[in-house]
Amino acid sequence: MVEEIHSGRVPLLVSTILLVTLMASSSGIAQNQTAYEGPGIDFEYPQQHMLFLKGVEENHFLDRNWTTVTGLPSGSATFSKTSSLTLPIIVDALSSPTQEPFNFEGNISIRLFASLESASDICSISDLPLGGPLGSETQFSVSLTMGGISAISGADTEPIVMSKDRTDPHIFEVRAENVNISMNSGEEIRLSIQVRHECAVSGTLWWGTYDARTGVIFDGHIVETELDVIVDQNRMARIEFTPFSPWGATDFSAQSIELVGPMPWGEMRHGKHYEDTWVDHFELPDGFSKGEGNRTVLNWITDQPLVPGDYMLDACLVLSDQDPGETCHSWVLLRFSVPAEEPPILGSAAAAAIVFMGMFAWVGASIRGGQLPLPAYGAILLLALASSITSLSLPDIDSQNYREGGAAPNFILLSHDPDSGAGSLSDLLDDSDVAVIGLFTPGSPNAKRQMADFESAEKLLAIDGLSASFAQIATGEDVKAYNLDDFSLEVNGSWPLLLDDGTVGNSLPSGPTDSVFVIDSAGFISTWSPGSMSPSEIQSASEGASFGSGKSPMSLLSIAAGLSLLPLLVLSMPSERNYEAPEEALIPGVGIFMTMWASSSGFLAWAVPVAILSSLGLGSHWLAIEIILSVVLVYHGVSMLTRGKVFEIEHLSRYLHSRMGQKYRDWRECKRFSEDVYLGLWLAWLAWLIDPSMIAQGVGSMARSGLLGASLSPLMLIGFGVSAGLVVAILRTIPLFLGKYAAIIGLLSVGVRPRAWGVSITIMGLWTLMSISMGTLASLF
Repeated sequence: MVEEIHSGRVPLLVSTILLVTLMASSSGIAQNQTAYEGPGIDFEYPQQHMLFLKGVEENHFLDRNWTTVTGLPSGSATFSKTSSLTLPIIVDALSSPTQEPFNFEGNISIRLFASLESASDICSISDLPLGGPLGSETQFSVSLTMGGISAISGADTEPIVMSKDRTDPHIFEVRAENVNISMNSGEEIRLSIQVRHECAVSGTLWWGTYDARTGVIFDGHIVETELDVIVDQNRMARIEFTPFSPWGATDFSAQSIELVGPMPWGEMRHGKHYEDTWVDHFELPDGFSKGEGNRTVLNWITDQPLVPGDYMLDACLVLSDQDPGETCHSWVLLRFSVPAEEPPILGSAAAAAIVFMGMFAWVGASIRGGQLPLPAYGAILLLALASSITSLSLPDIDSQNYREGGAAPNFILLSHDPDSGAGSLSDLLDDSDVAVIGLFTPGSPNAKRQMADFESAEKLLAIDGLSASFAQIATGEDVKAYNLDDFSLEVNGSWPLLLDDGTVGNSLPSGPTDSVFVIDSAGFISTWSPGSMSPSEIQSASEGASFGSGKSPMSLLSIAAGLSLLPLLVLSMPSERNYEAPEEALIPGVGIFMTMWASSSGFLAWAVPVAILSSLGLGSHWLAIEIILSVVLVYHGVSMLTRGKVFEIEHLSRYLHSRMGQKYRDWRECKRFSEDVYLGLWLAWLAWLIDPSMIAQGVGSMARSGLLGASLSPLMLIGFGVSAGLVVAILRTIPLFLGKYAAIIGLLSVGVRPRAWGVSITIMGLWTLMSISMGTLASLF
């Protein structure tokens, strides 16, 4: 029976111990168990801070670094009964001067570890309770000043009759409560220790071991930190950590920061990281900057844009005066959100809806003059649907000052070097194939990343024989020249270092954030990357920029593979009742060749002026050119809507038709020929709406890339014309596979389709004009 009772108590005892252990362990993190409900910051700092006594012989000092983790003392002060008759000062130690002013409120303890030179009971035997010459007690008198203000003055420890050696020293302590002292920068803390030792056996004050940490203990607040994150419009996160200690940032030995998310606010906890939500880990800083009060700010930046959602930064901090056996003496938990991109004022879906409704509104207005054949309404419906799909490729109407596919702004910015005056994009592109520009915000680690990447890329491009100009631009509303003094020394005049108040940054696709741009010789952005760009990527982009940045005649064929050219398929429906074979023998495939010739001419009527303007280096004025192009598109649309034709294209068609042989003119009349010319023109307009820089970069950039590029650019332009003719020929062929249905719809809607198309492109032109103008107007206010 006794055995059963005993065995039953064992689990109860174990359970009790486990419960007490869990309660004790949970008390340290109870503060972080409350479920968070939104962004904010939470932290925990050590309750105690230390100044350790160090040094040897007469060179004593107070230090913030944890004492040596060994069993051998790094220093000591020996005292004897004879030397103690006058209460000698055995320690007089100063701390390093404070680097920042601070106010301490709390309690201060001085803890001393002392022993006999060897374990002995002699002191205990010779000690008399009444004191006197035969007493054997040891007592220390301690004074502590902070910036010349006395915190502890001649406080005596409890007297102890020592009997132990240094392996198990006696502990002497004095304590001052409710201390409130302010110190200015440059002031010191001074510790003075006197001793009264009455035993015949000499004693020693020890310091510098794991178990004998003689020094000053501060129970109160000394250190603090600031943890912040800045998410730019590209969703790249820049982490800023500012440590504060009266003795400088070196008190923070190391830091480990985890970026976790997206995750719900309520699941965020210090030390809680799941693999599926863990994003990145930071330790050694990517760079440094100066913050408020000239404090050192540690910077990190993410390598990739963050997904919109809620995140936390969980920072573990290692302090120099805390137990090195622990890896997280202090923690900071920052909760923040990465917002999704703000929707535009009007998206392209609105353009699609307006085009669709606009065409049917026109049909409704046209019914008043008489009803159309039913197939004509079917053609209009098909054209409205097809045009709506094309409208989805239109730019959004927004306040951004940059249109995707546009040219880089021709900036003129002040240089950090006053002797250099100012720098401009035109200067960078003079006698250079490309300009590589790094945009950064002051203090960002990407400034040095870009510098290192540029130095390596410069060597690679020199090997390839490419001429490239490099520049870095500090951007932001608060950019000051003195913020770049240190960085300019590192750049050392290798390339211009320019200052931007955010105006140029807002005119670029990245906005005023860290990014790198490769700009071709015509002034168009070949490619760009947030943060920085690797040397190999710069090399590849620079090589491509010399040959149109990947914009080639094949680009037209790739557009034809999508759905954006569906309106041209409706416009390509036959307008003839029957196919009539030529009466005279003509070359084989003459129909396709004539279609390609006519449509290529229509395409080149638009492309040649654009290619010439970009070849002349007018990229700096490209915004104005695009506004003019939008106005011309509106004009073409209104002409088609009101008259069913465009005056200039009619003249071009008649001229080209008249230059053909008589038998070809007889077989294909001018009206049928002009339809192909119009299709080529509409293909050019749609290609511009979808890819605004196709011709400007594909031809203009090549023309400005040396003698070889100038000689190849006309061939590139001809290649675009041939591709346009091939695309139209394919579009003309597809309706033939639909048989008589396509012929009936096409024949009964011959006069309606061009006018309905005029409604569509008028709306597209007005939309594009508003999109381009909105960003320009927004930048003025």
